[in-house]
Amino acid sequence: MKNEKNILKIYTLSYFMIKFYYFVQLLNDIFLIFYYNIELLGRKNMKKIMIFLIIGILVLGGIGVGAFSIKKTNTLSISSDKYDMVIIAPKIFSGALQPLINHKNSHDVKTFLKTTEEIYSKYTGRDSAEQIKYFIKDAIETYGIQYVLLVGGHKGQSFLWYIPVRIVHLDDGARYTEYVSDLYYADIYREDGSYEDWNSNGDDVIGEWGKDTFDLKPDIAVGRVPCRTTKEVDMIVNKIIEYETMSFDESWFHQLLIAGGDSIPNSGAPFPYEGEAVCNEAIAIMKDFSVRKLFVSDLSLMDSSDFIAAWNQGSGFSLYSGRAGPSSFLTYDSNGNPVTPFDVKEIGQLQNKGKYPVFIIQGCLSGKFDVTILNVMKWLLKQPNIQTSDIAFDCIGWDMVKLQNGGAIAAIAPTSQCWVESGDKDKNGIPDIAESLSGFLALEFLRVYADEGIHTLGTMYMKAIQNYVSVFPVHSNKIDCKTIQEFGLIGDPSLKIGGYYL
Repeated sequence: MKNEKNILKIYTLSYFMIKFYYFVQLLNDIFLIFYYNIELLGRKNMKKIMIFLIIGILVLGGIGVGAFSIKKTNTLSISSDKYDMVIIAPKIFSGALQPLINHKNSHDVKTFLKTTEEIYSKYTGRDSAEQIKYFIKDAIETYGIQYVLLVGGHKGQSFLWYIPVRIVHLDDGARYTEYVSDLYYADIYREDGSYEDWNSNGDDVIGEWGKDTFDLKPDIAVGRVPCRTTKEVDMIVNKIIEYETMSFDESWFHQLLIAGGDSIPNSGAPFPYEGEAVCNEAIAIMKDFSVRKLFVSDLSLMDSSDFIAAWNQGSGFSLYSGRAGPSSFLTYDSNGNPVTPFDVKEIGQLQNKGKYPVFIIQGCLSGKFDVTILNVMKWLLKQPNIQTSDIAFDCIGWDMVKLQNGGAIAAIAPTSQCWVESGDKDKNGIPDIAESLSGFLALEFLRVYADEGIHTLGTMYMKAIQNYVSVFPVHSNKIDCKTIQEFGLIGDPSLKIGGYYL
């Protein structure tokens, strides 16, 4: 009898824990609705906002989770045919992704969807991330795929994931000893052709610098759109289709927007403006593009209004070189005073509809898509690898890509702190920041496009990483290793840069 009572208590406790979980998820959804509409309605309309919030509670609370259904999808049946791209996403996103699959197939990018539910039921691995990686390996060998699009980030603002991340472990002496790396999904094979698991010592702690060895050369182009909701999937799908069908040979595409300043005050001679030095190298690379330049040294970049005005004119590529965090950019003027080129609070002012650049961000943490508002709990508990900047709705890179009617079509940005050199230590007349680490890599993305004629986003990204591995000691220098591990592609790897000729 006593055991039966204990079992009843356990069932009761479990029931209320489950109910509490869904209640928290409900509050999270309502909070997001409130957050995204407060700027639209304005603080003078606070009564309307409160009514909107109350209605949201009543409607969402009354409907319940079971009332939502998944759209019917016409996913391609998988045969022994060859394919170009696989989209990996949870089943809940499948309906929203169907227009993108249809669009890709109409442009001879043979594409199919594989849901995480299917993968987890058919593939084994240490964890869900490795199950996905084993599927990617299988898809390469069976269908000859060239591109993998991962669709999914955090589930809302929770710590759960639609598409899991691989956390790697490398202590560079800065604030973080671990960070997200989607290069894990792209590095399928070792040099001898065997499977690369990033766990050479077999301790099941994957990606440990100094304990594991890595191949690090991507074998396939992997990009991620870290959508937290179906609405975000709808927005990015529409944006990709719009870009690829409406951008070809448009005058705005042939513009290069660059922005930078003094990234490290009181150092760097004879190139004291490190950000501007990288931008000047970009100008030399992108010879066929007209340049829109924002520099603190000539006062063309004094605050965010300069950045926003230039951005809204549209460009094919944009490069920012300077300091950053998950929510803003930062550089310095000639007197060492801080200049904020852009803050995510101003995201609504980006109004470059139909003129979306590929945005290369050489700034720390700008691609850190594992942030969440709930990180405040980890911060209060003083957990490691959590800073106040990690308490955010999203990272600035993804915020700009998912923005409807503005922002970027894709971003290449780091998930952790990135490193730079300064000065000209080898006295070759080229700024060291452009010859190594994140500066070299940022420029290499552009060089691959301009010099090697690679105009597919994921291939451009993959080739730049491969070139970095070939040039720098990524297997013996932890900073070089981190540089390629942390720079990820937020966007569609099969994206036709500049759009299709129609």
